[in-house]
Amino acid sequence: MIDTIFVRARVVARLQQNPLSPYLEQFATVLSGQGYASSSIQDSLRAGDKLGRWLQQQGHNTAQIDEALLESYVNGLERYRSGNRCKAAAGLTRLFQLLRQQGVVIKPQTKSPIPAEQWLARYDRYLEQVVGAAVNTRNRYRCIVRRFIIAFCGTQEPDWSRLTAQTITEFIGQEVAVRQRYGRKAPSVAVRSFLRFLVSQGNIQPGLEAAAPSPPQWTHEALPVRLTPEEVERLLAVYQDGTPNHLRHLAILLLLARLGLRAGEIIALRLDDIDWFEGRLFIRPGKTHQERCLPLPHEVGCALAAYLKDGRPRSESRQVFLQGRAPFTPLTSNSVIHWVVNQALQRAGIRQRPQLGSHLFRHTAASQMLNQGASFKDVADVLGHRSLQTTGIYAKLELEALALVALPWLGGEQ
Repeated sequence: MIDTIFVRARVVARLQQNPLSPYLEQFATVLSGQGYASSSIQDSLRAGDKLGRWLQQQGHNTAQIDEALLESYVNGLERYRSGNRCKAAAGLTRLFQLLRQQGVVIKPQTKSPIPAEQWLARYDRYLEQVVGAAVNTRNRYRCIVRRFIIAFCGTQEPDWSRLTAQTITEFIGQEVAVRQRYGRKAPSVAVRSFLRFLVSQGNIQPGLEAAAPSPPQWTHEALPVRLTPEEVERLLAVYQDGTPNHLRHLAILLLLARLGLRAGEIIALRLDDIDWFEGRLFIRPGKTHQERCLPLPHEVGCALAAYLKDGRPRSESRQVFLQGRAPFTPLTSNSVIHWVVNQALQRAGIRQRPQLGSHLFRHTAASQMLNQGASFKDVADVLGHRSLQTTGIYAKLELEALALVALPWLGGEQ
């Protein structure tokens, strides 16, 4: 495989004489099969060649490589002035992964996790298997609960029988003090969830979970941030040049703008979820654990078809949206959707709304449906709300309708 990647016989001979030659040959085959460009494979092979020669110069046995040795090598690589690692580091992460799979890299001795990590692992399984929480939710809860456990017992095994309401309220008070607005609810919600887990395990008495106080927060203190119809069209006009990435971005933006989908719902969308004949889109159970079926607007369907035909790389994956670069794996993080939105906002010259990301479009879609005469039940069905109380926050967006029924000021002109 190496002799097809490089033209010069001298380079091929040098790579074939490298101590890591058998693995470099296999490495090149793997990268080629994943769709990497020849230039990227060449950079990766050169990086592997440099690593193999360094190991040889240091007198290390290439049949067994220590993890600490790899870390020492990477940390010793020269850097550009910008602070980025030079090309000698290109592809090393993938090469290290291959070497680990081949048993060349010696696995480090694992230390026994501290009690906090053991409890977190059990709590995470509870969130996934019993509660059915999404990955992002589980990650957020674990960060807070980790601090809660360490604040309670440090590195010692926790004695939950000594947990008091005062300990709980003091921790939440400290967490809330450094947060603002909607983030103030997170510590209370996460800790209360963990206390429910402890109750289910029989570690604390039922009722103690009520000791996690919720900070006061006014549900209707401000209008939810939204885009105007003109701003939505400006955003959609950003990705119109027909390149594969722009076809993908446009399809994502239309799913957000026309249907108000969550970022996680777009990530989870599969080819089998699109019913082209009936013009329907099936949304898999996510945050609310309920499947729903939405009509597929013509504009959205055309954008999806254009991406699948001319923008989506060839892949055996049934997931709709893939990475734009090799190895063309499915999108896995909601942050990709937020990045697409933020890039569109920046290119369209629209001032970025604080910390909303793709959720900005859910507020916008809801406001447009309400202003066009849709009922709260209709909006709840489209957005996948389990309660109309959740949909109720969007009533504040019917400014046009509210203006028509506003009573005149009795005190005269102001």
